[in-house]
Amino acid sequence: MRLATAVLVEYTSSMGSSAAKRSGDDPVSVILPARLKSRVAREAKRRGLKLSPTIRVLVGERLEELEESEALDRALAWQRHEAWATWERIRGGERPDVGFDALEADFERALPKRRTR
Repeated sequence: MRLATAVLVEYTSSMGSSAAKRSGDDPVSVILPARLKSRVAREAKRRGLKLSPTIRVLVGERLEELEESEALDRALAWQRHEAWATWERIRGGERPDVGFDALEADFERALPKRRTR
């Protein structure tokens, strides 16, 4: 059985601890297994931070990643839905096919504009 180490993640800021109490931010006690604590300590050293600020930063970064991933998933689902809807309109005859010559002409008109920017 591995022993876990308790780590107190405290809120600190340039305003001092009384500001933390006024804002409703309370310390959170987190028990980290020894191996995880060691990994966090290595990351703290790499970043030049103490253990508690490193835990806060890592948690914040991971939550950002999760939120961005969810937003990306929603965007991809919307794009997929729009692509299928467009495909159905094309198959239904609502949108005519665009020939290669017309597409190539559009690109030729657009490229000189892009090169001048």
